[in-house]
Parts: sequence; structure tokens; C-alpha cells
Amino acid sequence: MIHPGPYEDHAALEIFKRLDVSDYREACLARGAQASHLELFADWRQAQAAGALSLILRNDAGTPFAVLAVVPTARGVAQGAFLARSHAAYRWPIARAALQISRKIAEWARGAGLHRIEARCWADHPSAPRFLGAAGFHLEAQVPGYGPDGNACFLQFAWVRKGGTEHVQRTES
Repeated sequence: MIHPGPYEDHAALEIFKRLDVSDYREACLARGAQASHLELFADWRQAQAAGALSLILRNDAGTPFAVLAVVPTARGVAQGAFLARSHAAYRWPIARAALQISRKIAEWARGAGLHRIEARCWADHPSAPRFLGAAGFHLEAQVPGYGPDGNACFLQFAWVRKGGTEHVQRTES
């Protein structure tokens, strides 16, 4: 079981101090430069004022293992982000988080007035693409140009409300 709760600075800082290696690399590439855990925490903290949703996820022992945020970017559209501690040590809580997101995203998004939530991940991340798929997001595109030298590629995923604007589906020939 996972226990989502409201954002708390001290819990978020504990997560950022011990970010998964691939999540840390992804955050630095998205930022375009190396950063300490304090700089990444400061970036996350700054986004709290604009967020539609900001949670700390805890495991059954009460240990904070992930931060989750959704920040509006346009009317009805938002950007989601999820960063966690060790994906090996917290494998099952992270998997449960993906399933819980998948089950609750439509209802939550409707209440928040959102019909599209986007999320990007580093293309070489060993587990983020699977996490986003399990959370109900669909791969839309490869997005090059990230990192300090522009050589990193990210993957663009999105959740789109059913009955609204649907994803363009690939066709097999």
C-alpha cells in the first residue's frame, strides 16, 4: 500500500537527498546542467505555488519515497512529474503508485478541469517509460535536444481524457 499525503518540505528534501541515480540524471538533463540535491529540491519547491497537485508518497512504514506534482501549463493541460528514491529498494511502492495513478487519474483530472496531462522522461531511463505506461500515459514522441550539450533524448508521454481529444494512433501497414 502507498500513502499519498500533502507536500511537506522536510519529506521532499529527504527524497531529494536520496534520489534514484537515474531520476537524478534525468532531472539534471531536464534542467540542462548538473545540480546538487538542494538545487533540484529548490526547483521542485518553487513549483509548489503553481501546482494543481503536489504529493509526498509514503510506504507502509511511513517512509517518504516519492514526490509527485501536476502543474497547469495551459487551459485544461498540465505537466506531471514523479521523482523517487531508489527504484530497486522501492520497486513495489513505485509499481503500486503507477497503478493507483492509473485508476484515479481520470476522476482527479475531471475535478481539476484537466483533459490532458503530459509527462516526459529521459529515453535511457531504465524504468520511467514503463512507469508512465503503467500509470496510464501513452508514448507520443521522442524529443531530442536535452542536456547541457543537447545530446540527450526524452520521451513525451500524455494522458488524455477519454471522450475528449484522443491520441493519434499509429497504424500498422
